[in-house]
Amino acid sequence: MRQKLTAAVCIIGTELVRGIIQDGHARLISAEVTTLGFSVVQIVIVPDDNGISRILSDFIGNVDIIFTTGGLGPTTDDITRSVIAHAAGVDLVEDKDAREQLVKRLKNEPGEANLNQIRLPDGFSIIPNPVGTAPGFYGTIIGRKKKNTVIISMPGPLVEMQEMFLNRVLPIVKQLYNITQEQGRTEASIFLIPESHLEEACRVCAVPGVEWGTRIQQLRISLYLKSGSNEDRNRMLEKIRGYLGPELVFPGDGMPYESLILYLKEQGMMIAGAESCTGGLVSKILTDIPGSSYWFWGTAVTYHDSAKERLLQISGKSLEQHGAVSCETALAMAERILHISGSDAAYSISGIAGPEGGTPEKPVGTVWFGFASTDRKSTAVRIQFNAYSRGSVRHRAALSALLLLDNFIRGKEPLDIVDKWQYI
Repeated sequence: MRQKLTAAVCIIGTELVRGIIQDGHARLISAEVTTLGFSVVQIVIVPDDNGISRILSDFIGNVDIIFTTGGLGPTTDDITRSVIAHAAGVDLVEDKDAREQLVKRLKNEPGEANLNQIRLPDGFSIIPNPVGTAPGFYGTIIGRKKKNTVIISMPGPLVEMQEMFLNRVLPIVKQLYNITQEQGRTEASIFLIPESHLEEACRVCAVPGVEWGTRIQQLRISLYLKSGSNEDRNRMLEKIRGYLGPELVFPGDGMPYESLILYLKEQGMMIAGAESCTGGLVSKILTDIPGSSYWFWGTAVTYHDSAKERLLQISGKSLEQHGAVSCETALAMAERILHISGSDAAYSISGIAGPEGGTPEKPVGTVWFGFASTDRKSTAVRIQFNAYSRGSVRHRAALSALLLLDNFIRGKEPLDIVDKWQYI
């Protein structure tokens, strides 16, 4: 029987050690390589100093593979390359392919600082970085008792590291160790739920033998259920959906607009929107999708009250009486844009994103959503978001509008759905 492969993770960065920024890498790396059959024996966070050399020295020869992130930048304290070269007993040499990629990215000849980023340990292989200037690299070092240890080094910025790890490093690892079959895994996309509350939900809904991991992405959290049987993983996922609300938990790797778009295409429907506090964010999300003009008419961004009056022809008296952030205004916005656009269904958003503008009756984070269609009665629903930040309120409001609109046009009542949501 093949002995279990071992791995170690070294997260490099002084700001991480000092608590200035939080680590977003260790859990992702650990979860993914565990799925491939590795046993992660240690995760270390180390500053950009000579301590890196000691940590790597302890790992080399004792584990099969080491993953490092960080320390590949252009500044003098980015020493990961030189530390790994010293451990391998080789020099740093300029990589020809890396130079070509760097020149193409910078569109001119790189300076000395950038050139440092493409000097890699001799004999190591480059890992391209399509979203940054620092390539990754990997190679093998012979350690204690002539045990080979593979070192894979990746950049520290979250976007760069995740792109490289998921799309480039994992295929390399599978090839190096001839991994053709991963352990069972079930994936889901989670919306509007903070990571701490998702962790709580997983603990409450845990099924014996099933492990879980998460990865924060733009607009969502990806949840991975690992180990156990396929039946056990699906049972745990259904428990989580019941606990958090099925509208917030999508099986698979998806976005909330995918279900909406599929239905619009199937029914041959067109939608439109009127946005206030989100400033057209829903429109931005939808128009990023190729072919959206077939099912999306557009959005009226009526931020100021006078815009609501002039563009949507909402009564100034009504606005004065009820306020821009109200059930009445949200309904009027949705119904007016439905009429103006000639669409089949419409949404509206009006709220207080903060940090100012809140009152005891309508605190920051208060958002009203309106929904109207040609074949059912209009409805409006209020959500009180946790006001972590202005951006958080706006993004959560945009996601909520997409989720609720999808359910509204399918005949469900948004108020019934929101009443079941625990954490927003």
